[in-house]
Amino acid sequence: MKSYDSGKKLTSKEAARVLGASEASVKRWADVGLLPSEKTAGGHRRFRPADIALFKRENCGAAAATTQRRQQQRAGVNSATGSGEVESVEASVETLFAALTRGDAEETSAILVKSYLDGKPLVFIFDQLLATAMRRIGDLWHEGTLTVAQEHLATRAAINALQTLDKVVAEPEANNLLAVCYSAENDFHELPVQCTELVLKHEGWEVLSLGPNTPFYALTEMVARLHPQLVCVASTILGDLDRAVREFQELRATAARVGAAIVLGGAGFADDNVRRRFPAELHAQSFQQLLDFADSLATTR
Repeated sequence: MKSYDSGKKLTSKEAARVLGASEASVKRWADVGLLPSEKTAGGHRRFRPADIALFKRENCGAAAATTQRRQQQRAGVNSATGSGEVESVEASVETLFAALTRGDAEETSAILVKSYLDGKPLVFIFDQLLATAMRRIGDLWHEGTLTVAQEHLATRAAINALQTLDKVVAEPEANNLLAVCYSAENDFHELPVQCTELVLKHEGWEVLSLGPNTPFYALTEMVARLHPQLVCVASTILGDLDRAVREFQELRATAARVGAAIVLGGAGFADDNVRRRFPAELHAQSFQQLLDFADSLATTR
């Protein structure tokens, strides 16, 4: 069995620390079946991070912890500044990178859930951990060091892990605002859209995700019909740039007419010349920037 350091299971002591309870209480909860656990060959209890997270939500005041976590997000408390924390983040990225390249969805999930249980906001997990590891995988794929199959396995493991993380994070109070998100035409990357959806969803937004490879004209029709308050477009690569610009101009006009703000993100919109051709309320360089903008937008609606 892999150790807790690899992100797999928690000991009774580690579970007690996460839950803010005594080790004796944790063992008692496990004995009566309130807290799922497994036993090693030596008879020691081990706990899945996802089970600990769900138990915490239901029994240990996770709502207050979630409120505190959101306050930290808004205050920008999501960056590692001390040398010890930087080393911890780097170690987490290395462990996550290894799990992703193996296509190990279970361990990837455990790493992300553990980070959340340790008090890290979603935007930290996405910006500092997941994006860093996936960017490295993408670079190695372009260099030919990793195969297409390995890159696809890593992506599927990450998406499965996000689904697990989604179940762990406590649901906020709805703010009655709608966001539409998707990735641009010819971009088949699902992960940025999934992360965007979770960031907004867990801030109280209703999110309609159109997924990858969606033309601007299709989004324009959706915006005209649904009148969302926010439109988020991710792009790793933009094909047929001139046509995309023309279609985006129609989207931009429709969004202005219904009062929707547009956020663009990803490598496809990173170049300054491209950004000038695709004006938006925000060209986001991180999920933290997206969160800050969404929060400011929500306060004015």
